[in-house]
Amino acid sequence: MHNRFALLIVLVLNALVLAQEPPADAPNAPPKSPVTKPAAKPAAKPGSKPDAKPAAQPAANPMAKPAAKTDDPAATSAKQTAETNDTSATKPTSAAPGKSVAALAELNMFWKGVSEKNRSANFIFNAWIAATPMPLEIAPTPENIWPGMEGFDNWKKWAQANPALREAILKAQNSFVLGIPYGDVEQGLDAKWKAKGIWARPGSAPGEAAFAYLNAVRGLTAFTVISMYLDADEKKFDPAFDLSLAMLRVLRQVSEQRMEAEKLFGMKMMSRLLEANRVFMAANLDSLPVATLQRVAMKGYPFIKPGDNERLKRLELPEGDRVILTESMQKAFNESGQPDDQYFADQFGAVQSINSPLTRFGAAARWRELGKVHGSLEASQEKLIAIYDDWWRRWRMRFYDPILDVPTQFSKLNQSKYALVTLFVENLQQLFDERLRLIAEIDGTAMSAAICGFYIDSAKQWPRDLSSAFPIYGIRRMNFDPFAKDYGNLSYRDLGDKSQALGTQWGQVSVSNAVLWSVGPDHEDDGFDQHDPADATGDLVLWPPPRFLARQAGLLK
Repeated sequence: MHNRFALLIVLVLNALVLAQEPPADAPNAPPKSPVTKPAAKPAAKPGSKPDAKPAAQPAANPMAKPAAKTDDPAATSAKQTAETNDTSATKPTSAAPGKSVAALAELNMFWKGVSEKNRSANFIFNAWIAATPMPLEIAPTPENIWPGMEGFDNWKKWAQANPALREAILKAQNSFVLGIPYGDVEQGLDAKWKAKGIWARPGSAPGEAAFAYLNAVRGLTAFTVISMYLDADEKKFDPAFDLSLAMLRVLRQVSEQRMEAEKLFGMKMMSRLLEANRVFMAANLDSLPVATLQRVAMKGYPFIKPGDNERLKRLELPEGDRVILTESMQKAFNESGQPDDQYFADQFGAVQSINSPLTRFGAAARWRELGKVHGSLEASQEKLIAIYDDWWRRWRMRFYDPILDVPTQFSKLNQSKYALVTLFVENLQQLFDERLRLIAEIDGTAMSAAICGFYIDSAKQWPRDLSSAFPIYGIRRMNFDPFAKDYGNLSYRDLGDKSQALGTQWGQVSVSNAVLWSVGPDHEDDGFDQHDPADATGDLVLWPPPRFLARQAGLLK
């Protein structure tokens, strides 16, 4: 009897275990939690966020020496990529040197539950590896590509030799996420991708240098613009715009990656590709079909990502940096949670002086002194949480909500006591600025297509006002200026045969006929006398593209 009862108990327990055992990963199953959990629970905030406390294993080398900045923020130097690759080859375990398995697992939760067919990386990177090498290691940015550029024939031959890249981009546009693993092969990185320098190693280097795959994305964007001009030669405008819209959707996926450098790259590259689209329209205005312009104005640019509106409400603030930075902080403090003066001097002094090597000794001395007055590890982590939560709330608010005028958690931070936190998060404001710029580029490109459609369909007469283009040639909701504090429309004027001087970074040009512009970062309408000046006091002229006018005037090669 006792034996039967014991057997019954065993069978019941086995049944319970089987019932609770998670099933095999389904194609669209939600991501699993990492095996190693962070030490503490983060503060509550809207939406899911990774744990704020450091992961179980500290970083072995949390702060690699930063590489020098380039004038072009979208460019990643081939030398930096090669050096990072060579260095990482000597490191054990992870492709992100010093990053714990738990931290990488937490970052990879973002895409782990997505089936392979819904990860665009599987299409674009396999095609990229199979393609012939580019004429140059680093591709030009899209707005700088046009048939009159130096070396265009070589780029043209390269694009013609790799038609599979077009197929991959068109296929990837419908994916849910990019889906490149953070880390090395242990985290799911394809060994073939790693061998070709396609990887993402958060924390291994500053900025884009930690994400070598971005160079391939940059090359694919260049391929897109080159192919558009090749299509235009054959009057194939629908395929040209279809490819560009597909690449914009892939870049939109890059803009949803977990790290700030990836998101900034994706957003900036989208803005540049949209400018290239407007230049393409201007260069081919006499040949563009009205139906094509109507389609892209009403069904293309407004729907780069399903569910997005003219204000990019679904674009998220990056959260991965906090996971990496929280872990990186551990090494800068001793076992008692107090700052390590020497570590502060060696590591953070190098970061501060990266653009001024002659100030290295002074920077090291400054950080050594800061280490003596710096807050503890626990206090620094709490400040980091508070700042991120504050940024998250502001990111989700209306652009010019009065509450945004309230001082931020970052502005109230004691810059000396929490110098390390300041060093990590001081660039987050860039994301807010780039989001507004991207919205202006998307909406302005949609409206440019609309007024061009009106122009061609009205015997080359520009609309007297933007309302004339609705609803036949464009969507009224896309007439939105993100820089207008009254949530107003984009500015428009038909100059007719009159001309007006327009200052640009390349020199002064003359503009006439239809002019479409945003009031720009200074939130004031300056009458489009200056286009996008370095001090951000002018307007953003969207149509006609100032870059196109500068080329026509011989100011830009």
